[in-house]
Amino acid sequence: QAHRGGEAPLDHHKLLHVMGPKKAAKEEEVEEPEEPEEPEPVEGDETELETGLALPLRPNDVGRIWAFQTDYAAQSKLLTQLLGLEASHPVASKRDIMCDFYLFNLAHAKTICLNQRQGAVFHAIMSHILDMMAVWETNQEGAKIASFSQDKEVPGAAECFKEYERLLLMHAVNDPPSRLLIFSGTEARRLTDFVSTTLFKHFLLYQFCARCERDVQQLRFNIELARPAPPPDLGLARQKPSRRLNDSQANPEEAEGGGGSGQEAAGAGREEAPSEEDEIQRIVEEKLRETEAKLQAKLAEREQSFNERLTAKS
Repeated sequence: QAHRGGEAPLDHHKLLHVMGPKKAAKEEEVEEPEEPEEPEPVEGDETELETGLALPLRPNDVGRIWAFQTDYAAQSKLLTQLLGLEASHPVASKRDIMCDFYLFNLAHAKTICLNQRQGAVFHAIMSHILDMMAVWETNQEGAKIASFSQDKEVPGAAECFKEYERLLLMHAVNDPPSRLLIFSGTEARRLTDFVSTTLFKHFLLYQFCARCERDVQQLRFNIELARPAPPPDLGLARQKPSRRLNDSQANPEEAEGGGGSGQEAAGAGREEAPSEEDEIQRIVEEKLRETEAKLQAKLAEREQSFNERLTAKS
């Protein structure tokens, strides 16, 4: 293109460099990333109630344990895994005691037809009472050991029962969020009866098992046993004929015959001592004869009295 006045043409690249790029009419708005919403709690997976009671077992965990029905070994294995009893109670004897305690509580809850949520809450209450009465401390390895410090007093049965009563009433009244209606009045009474006749009836025994380790004492004895005498040689044994068989095989005419044969048989009878079976047979026969004689005497007496009454009437 021709430019006026003979001016040199403008360099478009320099012009653009001087003017600079055009600014955007409107700056694009930067969208802030939205915070991810917390997932809604799944029913049966709650680990804490509004009252502040922590649930060591979730309601769904209780359902998994109950699903094994009467398979105690499977229930014990699953409960040990869910509660981490191998780490908290390394000693097998105490771990078995704790596992039995929890399983019996859950079994009773199922027996009185509680649902899974109620079973989880009852387990949480009983677990809290057991921790209270045992006064456990957790060491570096995560194991629970009993505290024998003078600063901590070991609670008695009355204090533990008051705490149990407080927790149960907290979950038997409809006044949220401080109180929740988990158990009805009838269910609360049935649970209290069970706890009174098990845990609090044998409170000191449970407390001793929870706090004290089992003492194992090994005693060794050296006992000298006398060796039995060797058995007799069976090659020298002789079969002893039975007297009953000899009598049945004998000829009746010879048995009745007199003379020397009868005397010889009598002499042989005197020489052979009666066996135990023969003696028992003789005693039985004597008792039968005595009983028969008594019955005959009673029958004769009754017959005589009957005849006398007939004579008197005639």
